[in-house]
Amino acid sequence: MNVAHEVLGADVPLYHQIYLHVRAEIEDGIWIGRDDFPGENELARRFNVSVITSRKALNRLTEEGWIERGRGRKTRVIRLPRVYRRAEMPEIIQTVAKPRTFSYRLLERKVDVAPMEACLAFGLDAGSKLWLCSRLRSFEGKVHSVTLNAQPVEQGKRLALAKLNRLPMTQILRESGVELSTLRRTIGAVLAPPHVARHLGLTLNDPTLVYTFICHNSDNQIVQWVRIWVHPEHPGPEEILSYDTGTWSTM
Repeated sequence: MNVAHEVLGADVPLYHQIYLHVRAEIEDGIWIGRDDFPGENELARRFNVSVITSRKALNRLTEEGWIERGRGRKTRVIRLPRVYRRAEMPEIIQTVAKPRTFSYRLLERKVDVAPMEACLAFGLDAGSKLWLCSRLRSFEGKVHSVTLNAQPVEQGKRLALAKLNRLPMTQILRESGVELSTLRRTIGAVLAPPHVARHLGLTLNDPTLVYTFICHNSDNQIVQWVRIWVHPEHPGPEEILSYDTGTWSTM
């Protein structure tokens, strides 16, 4: 995917921004089992920078042991993503949220290598393929977030294109006969990847709040994994904890 030059910020060296992005991709597991890792020329075209700049980014990745390069050989990833165990990451208390009225625009749907976190959630090996759907969401006329839904291939292929452009995924799944029972949520913050930065009007230096959801049916089988990058100008809804019931709700 070609990345527009304007998502690269002016205050940080270009090669460093590219280095951070490619390192994040490696950490996300999307280069596992693939032989098409970009070389200097391809990376330069992808970010619309000079080969000198892309070379500096690849050199740093090489020096830090993320990739291996050699004359006459394809560049390959040599460091595996870290697998975070539950005990290493704090659990975020689940909330019972009221629906928000979003408008949707489908950005891409495909069967491809999924983020490692999604693969592990489904009990698959890192580097496995899932049905992936990326959408841009707007709220009250303003760009709000970019979503990435990962689902089993056969399930995802059944979802109608027209619905993907206008309905919440939970509604689409229910209308297609998929049962939804529980939802688990974690929250973090990352630098916006290029496609997210472009659609949210950010640069690669801008952090975004990231929500990750895992949806289960009543048999505790995973229905879908979801990652949502939220524009930094859109804080989450106010949440209320009831000490009587121990549950959270939103305004």
